[in-house]
Amino acid sequence: MKNKGLLIKTEKQVKALRKICLLDLDHTLIYGSYAPSEDSELLFQYSQYLKVYKRPFVDHFLHFIKNFYTDIIIYTTAKRDYAKRISKDLNINAIQILSRRDCSKSNNGYIKTIRKEWIDNYDQIHIIDDSPHVWDTNAYPEKEFLFIIPKEFRGSSKDLELKSIMDTFPDAS
Repeated sequence: MKNKGLLIKTEKQVKALRKICLLDLDHTLIYGSYAPSEDSELLFQYSQYLKVYKRPFVDHFLHFIKNFYTDIIIYTTAKRDYAKRISKDLNINAIQILSRRDCSKSNNGYIKTIRKEWIDNYDQIHIIDDSPHVWDTNAYPEKEFLFIIPKEFRGSSKDLELKSIMDTFPDAS
């Protein structure tokens, strides 16, 4: 007897799904601060006044997601040179870095938009961003997007958010 409409995927097929991670930087992985110092690990000093700090567990988190996703794209409302420096210093092997100039402008700032090639080329689109309100997914109402929303990082060395996300990471199979 045949089961019409029933799709059963093997573990191998599930692992073969193409998954993309659209990854934010500021307040998700790092914190840029104008204060003289924060209690988190300094990643680099960007300018005379601006220092960039790593979120606790960021190195483990990046290793974790690198093994989970087919591809990672950095998507930030920050400037491109800043985003490139953060990506380089954190060793993020992103296939693309999208920055402020790739966003749409709105009255309230910048909007990150979903690209058609992502819809066409990936089975699953996951967005890791502390600010889900900056995303416009309306152009693709038929597509399901998984938002993973960490609490905003403000430089505390006691922050456990990335560890918590890894411990409860969705099995997107």
